[in-house]
Parts: sequence; structure tokens; C-alpha cells
Amino acid sequence: MIYRFALLIIAAAVLISGCAKASTEPLAPAGHEAVVVAGAQDIVPDPAKKVYLTFDDGPNSYFTKLILDILKQSGVKATFVVIGSNIEKNPEVFKRILDEGHSVVNHTFCHDYKKLYESPEAFLSDLDRCDKIITAFGGKAVKIYRAPGGSSRLNQDFYEFICSSGYKTLDWNVSSADSDPKGIGKEQLVSNVKNGVINMEKMEKAPIILMHDGTEIYLGLENPGEAVENYIRSRESDVAALPEIIDFLKSRGYTFAGVDEHTPPAW
Repeated sequence: MIYRFALLIIAAAVLISGCAKASTEPLAPAGHEAVVVAGAQDIVPDPAKKVYLTFDDGPNSYFTKLILDILKQSGVKATFVVIGSNIEKNPEVFKRILDEGHSVVNHTFCHDYKKLYESPEAFLSDLDRCDKIITAFGGKAVKIYRAPGGSSRLNQDFYEFICSSGYKTLDWNVSSADSDPKGIGKEQLVSNVKNGVINMEKMEKAPIILMHDGTEIYLGLENPGEAVENYIRSRESDVAALPEIIDFLKSRGYTFAGVDEHTPPAW
């Protein structure tokens, strides 16, 4: 009798366990609906809410390609602020920038502060030289430029002279601080961009984010020195940080836009 009773208990337990399936629904306190946090891929971008990713000083033969790979995988567009002499060194990378639908901004031919800021005429001549290189290698004429070091380096004479020749300046309002000569790590770079974007949202301005793909640089030096090591570390941080930055911007509903004549001023 005891044996038969035990068998009945075991059979009942098996039936109960077979009927109780694990719930696929998220748990929530009684009387409350479960809250599911949307990922970046679930946010519908707002066409009116634009962000401008800009990369200065390229194209170069290594880091620019890595950045292009990430942009392509993420399905977003950016703007490359190019140096004419680096286009001559890396025409195939420049062609890829154009072929993949990214925008281009003139960053002068030489990026040499001493030459550029000698006179307004010297600056304009170098801009024009870069513009000719851009068109010679397949791009359209560009009348948007970013002054090396930013427009704060241009006094009124420079600014008015360049403007009178049809050029429009492009600044930034979110800095990744990736040009710090001490170098920068990925986490700090991401934090700088996130905080800057949030500040621009409070000011109701479109974020124009400054990052660097960087100038052409030889990576195989045995003893490159501290300055070059820091420069390379910062470029590596740009590449490492970019996917997280893109996800952050997508999660806030931004549409990634290329710089053009309709881009609002940074300030």
C-alpha cells in the first residue's frame, strides 16, 4: 500500500512539472506592466534631429579605412575634413570616402600653421590648392572649410577675406579631445562626446562632433617617441570608441548627416 502511494506521488509530480513551462514574458510587480528598454536599433531616427560626425586630417592609409569599415557596418554617413597632401598620398582611400557617400570638407593643402597664418592671401591660396586636389581626384568643388586649429585662429581680416572668396567656415561644438598631445583612452573619449552631445541638446543645437582619422603616419617605427606613440594611441581610441558613440547617437534618435551648405553653424 505504501509502495503504491509513493508511486502515485511521483506520477503527480511528473505531470505537474511537465505542465509548468517557463514564462517567456518579462517579470513585473503585480499591477504593473513590464518595461522593455529599447536598444539603439529600435529607435526610429528623427529626420529633423541631425548629428554631424566629422573626422579631421586624413585620409591616411590605415585608420581612415578602419573608420570607413565601422561607418559602413553601422549604416551611417559622416564628413571627412581632408588635407590635400594626404589625398595625393592616399587617392584610393579618398575614392572610397566618395564612393561610400560621405561628405568632404576642405582642411587646406598643407595644414602648416606657419605658412597658413602668414597672411589671408596665403591661407586662401592653400584652400584653393586643396580644392583643386579634391576635384582632380574625383570630388566636387568644396566651398566649406575648417581652419586648422579652428576658426578662433582667424582674425577679422582673415575671416572676411576668405568669406569674400565664397568659402564658408565649419567649426565644431562637441570635442572628443582626441588631439590632446598626452593621448586619450577610449573611455574618456566616449565620455567627452556623450557629455558634449547632451550639452548641445540642452542648448537646442545640432551636435557637430570633432574626431580625427589623422594624418598619414608610419606605424612601423621601432622607437617612435612619446609624441608619436600618444598620437597613435589616440587614433586607436577613435576607432575603438566609434561603435559606442554611434550606438549612443542612434539611441537618442539622431539622423546622421553629412556637412553641406545647409549645415547650421556650430555656435
